[in-house]
Amino acid sequence: MNILLLGSGGREHALAWKLAQSPLCETLWASPGNPGIREVIAEVNARRDTSDEAGLLGTCFETDLTDHAGIVDFCETHRIGLVVIGPEAPLVDGLADTLRGAGIPVFGPSGRAARLEGSKGFTKDLCEKAGIPTAGYVRAASEAEAMAALDRFGAPVVVKADGLAAGKGVTVAMTMSEAQDAVREIFAGRFGEAGAEAVIEEFLEGEEASYFALTDGGTIVSFGSAQDHKRVGDGDTGPNTGGMGAYSPAPVVTPDIERQVMTRIIAPTVKAMEDEGCPYSGVLYAGLMLTAAGPKLIEYNCRFGDPECQVLMMRLESDLVEVLSACATNRLGAIEPPRFSPRSALTVVMAARGYPGTPDKGGAIAGIAEAEQDGGAKVFHAGTARTGNGELVASGGRVLNVTATGASVGEAKDAAYAAVDRIDFPSGFCRGDIGWREVERERQG
Repeated sequence: MNILLLGSGGREHALAWKLAQSPLCETLWASPGNPGIREVIAEVNARRDTSDEAGLLGTCFETDLTDHAGIVDFCETHRIGLVVIGPEAPLVDGLADTLRGAGIPVFGPSGRAARLEGSKGFTKDLCEKAGIPTAGYVRAASEAEAMAALDRFGAPVVVKADGLAAGKGVTVAMTMSEAQDAVREIFAGRFGEAGAEAVIEEFLEGEEASYFALTDGGTIVSFGSAQDHKRVGDGDTGPNTGGMGAYSPAPVVTPDIERQVMTRIIAPTVKAMEDEGCPYSGVLYAGLMLTAAGPKLIEYNCRFGDPECQVLMMRLESDLVEVLSACATNRLGAIEPPRFSPRSALTVVMAARGYPGTPDKGGAIAGIAEAEQDGGAKVFHAGTARTGNGELVASGGRVLNVTATGASVGEAKDAAYAAVDRIDFPSGFCRGDIGWREVERERQG
């Protein structure tokens, strides 16, 4: 099967790494890709028998992901049998609809279904209608409405830009002053169109966790759990980021909690989307708060998380091509459910100095081969580029995802940080406590 992967981050490198392990993967193409994905494609090409008439070899190539017609033309020319859309923006833009309309199998929801991530207000309204447990909320179309909602909830309170804001449009405000500043930022245009509306939410007490499910609109299967670390600093301090590290599975998501999530949150969502006339196909990533009253939905993402995808791919034992292709072609119920290793996986994000503000780009990176030398760690490229002379440099905020496995979260943490120590990235930094809650629980027995 010829596969096209769209995206350029650590999530896409992890997906490419796992897709390439499948015997079903004949050629792999990526747009725009990154240096890590380029290495994966080179490995696929090396095993490819080019003596056949077509002699196709995959590559990374530049394309405009909003150019739907151009992407369809590429797929038809290169006989693409599966398109995997990594990031959320092309999904919200309806790229999956265009591809399906051209008869090209695609993993990812329609544009209308992707509103589960594209509009937090849409999701909250859907939850209210379907009786899905979530925080109380108010949708606000103006700064004045949002300020009035703050008075209703008081502090602490959660302030969210309604649309896509690259993981940075959420403020958990512990004081009214902080909440008011967040509202002003949203309506002053800090997040562009994503801030045309705001959602003001009740603050929920508990521990956060992530839960993943795959669905083709009918069949629903579990795809594991994880815990992310959003704050930039150790001890969960500082501003929110796109994610500074994660581990999987999340032991706090017990079998009982998983049953509650599937029956009270995931399944009702899939049914509600069908009732809305926009059946959901793809991955449903539920951000959860595990409260004293049971799990409640914080928000949905319509794609694999980043960096959660990295730890999920490290644990996945099933053939990813088979799983994603079955989901894309409404055959999810005809294959075995995804299997995961019982071992823990943990990833540490190495970011460029200045992140989540303006990151220092261009910093040289070395030592990745040394970090991976024992075979126990994998370094996924999240924001890297090659210079004209082939030097690897930072090109974004989150730059590398250093990932390892272990018999416990603590063991995986030790292996990941040992690999971090072998990487030479002077202008980078990372948190030193990824997995700290679970490591402490493990110590306490």
